[in-house]
Amino acid sequence: MNKMDLYEVVTQKIIDRLEAGVVPWQKPWKNSGGMPSNLITKLPYNGINFWLLLSLNYTSPLYLTFEQVKSLNGNVRKGEKSTMVVFWKILESEDKSGEIKKTPFLRYYNVFNLSQTEGIDPAKIPATEAFDHDFNPIAAAEAIIHNWSDCPKIKWCEDAAYYSPSTDTMCMPDQRTFFHDEQVYATLYHECVYPNFRITRRSSLARWVLHTFVE
Repeated sequence: MNKMDLYEVVTQKIIDRLEAGVVPWQKPWKNSGGMPSNLITKLPYNGINFWLLLSLNYTSPLYLTFEQVKSLNGNVRKGEKSTMVVFWKILESEDKSGEIKKTPFLRYYNVFNLSQTEGIDPAKIPATEAFDHDFNPIAAAEAIIHNWSDCPKIKWCEDAAYYSPSTDTMCMPDQRTFFHDEQVYATLYHECVYPNFRITRRSSLARWVLHTFVE
């Protein structure tokens, strides 16, 4: 894969996440997954890797290369696909004057989330904790939901925020894992206007918003 192709791949990954209704650089809650890091080196991922890995819906924040999985006597589950991680490699060359020229090249390697593996000794897996704060419901925001005549079922304590058309269920992380109370409602309402959500439901929600705040 040449340098230009790699740029295009990273760009397309960002576009894919946006089209899926996920803003990679925005995640207003922190569940037990924590922040993405490498299980072996303990180093956190940074730059675009941080945001892209954070936006994935894995339950674990820990990642490993294929060789790292093998070094822990584990296996990657059949059918699981890796995730690309990019990094800069500095190549040095000497010009005609003897001066050292440094040229950055974008490179990549593939990692697997811990939840995509099996057979790794649990004793080698560090525990992670979710963000926790006292959630205080916002009355005006709660009124929109309670007054919504055909509101779908809302299921809390999920690892991600999404709407399930097959069960007509709005799935949301625990309110206590959000950094701010208003972000709970902003995330919930965002899922309400996501393309998979039925148009009739979106129209119904819009009517109740107008009824609550305008009339």
